[in-house]
Amino acid sequence: MNKYIYTKQLGLIFAFVLAANVFCFSQTGKNSAIDEKNVRAGMTFLAGDAMQGRGSGTIFERIAAEYVGSQFMQFGLEPAGDKGAGGIATYVQTVEVPGRPALQNLQFGRLGNPLELGKDWIVISISAKDITGDFKKISLSESARAGEVVLITPNEDDKLETIQPRINQFFADGAAAVLVTETKELRERWAEIAARKPATSRRGTLIAVSKATAGLLSSMSWQSPFEMHATFSDPPNGATWNAVGKITGYDKTLGSEVIVLSSHLDHLGVRENAPGDDKIFNGADDDASGTVAVLELARILAAGQKPKRTIYFVCFGSEEAGGFGSRFFAANLPFPKEKFVANLQFEMIGRPDAKVKSDELWLTGYERSDLGPELAKRGAKLVQDPHPKQNFFQRSDNIHLARQGIIAHTVSSFGLHADYHKASDEIKTIDFAHMTRSINSMIEPIKWLVNSTFTPAWNEGGRP
Repeated sequence: MNKYIYTKQLGLIFAFVLAANVFCFSQTGKNSAIDEKNVRAGMTFLAGDAMQGRGSGTIFERIAAEYVGSQFMQFGLEPAGDKGAGGIATYVQTVEVPGRPALQNLQFGRLGNPLELGKDWIVISISAKDITGDFKKISLSESARAGEVVLITPNEDDKLETIQPRINQFFADGAAAVLVTETKELRERWAEIAARKPATSRRGTLIAVSKATAGLLSSMSWQSPFEMHATFSDPPNGATWNAVGKITGYDKTLGSEVIVLSSHLDHLGVRENAPGDDKIFNGADDDASGTVAVLELARILAAGQKPKRTIYFVCFGSEEAGGFGSRFFAANLPFPKEKFVANLQFEMIGRPDAKVKSDELWLTGYERSDLGPELAKRGAKLVQDPHPKQNFFQRSDNIHLARQGIIAHTVSSFGLHADYHKASDEIKTIDFAHMTRSINSMIEPIKWLVNSTFTPAWNEGGRP
């Protein structure tokens, strides 16, 4: 049965009704530990079908932000979002998002236009309207030269995410474009990927090509440069939403210093061209789990003694579409940048990672600063990221803060499970005992951080 059965109006009504129910049964007193029922309540709402996958910049992402903001209000946090009616501060921050140009057509210069965009090739990301470079077929182990358009043919069972580090290296080498011959995974997801708007990327252009197209390109004699010419539409601007609350520190000296605990609200929404009957990408682990972690930490910290330092709790919008919420926050800090002590982003903590011990979480870029080791000394079950080739330090909202020099890392336990960015990332896959234990394990270390004089620093060569 197709789960995409709600009209926008029915979805909104059901979402708000469910939100009201969550508010009723998720309240708690001044508990010192997080209750699993509250974790389940938040996850059930955020990752339920009524939220239609919280697509970046959609009304459902806004509902998620309003829900989180209303929870912040309930916990007693101070509002730190936009000014509302009468100039009263709210818990939601609206961020204007530039309209994303939609690729209308792409022509391969020497071929004219005998091939069909979306059928014979798919544009995953694109860096320019006109791309020219010498064509070269290379293996994954070779290097690209600056300005080349390279064609690679992975093994049939290779996943795009496993070869992404090599693709990134080709771009680092200066390749103008990388063409990837279809694999089993790409073939199965062809219609789904073709229906997406290609990402605009400064790194380079990435295109998946069918085996027939790859064969055609390989058979040609390239005496002149390879050319690609793209045409785009000019869409209107959109919006995304951050939920922002804070606890102001009481200490006369340390109260001006800020710790930010964050996550991202959004996921991939509804994708009609996804394989199978289920078209809703619920995003339970990615990143309802991190958002619930921020909510529950806010609940506990607000119920206890006031911290010496100020804490901002921020759930960012549109991480999946390019990090627009966190980019805006980083560029428009509501406090002096020199007072920003550290950021901990929570991303995908809904399931344990077999690469580490069952009670452990890992910290992206653990080796880059002294924050992780210091938190570990205070009881945090944090270890080094066991997946360095995945470049996770650069794949969440923390990176937009880290690039400004702020110590910013992501807490996770993502074990590269098969449900990542698929419709199967649902509530039923969440290990609630692990998730609850994981959030609880961070309470005391965070309490230490927000009440200490410790200021983390980058290790030599660690700042991005």
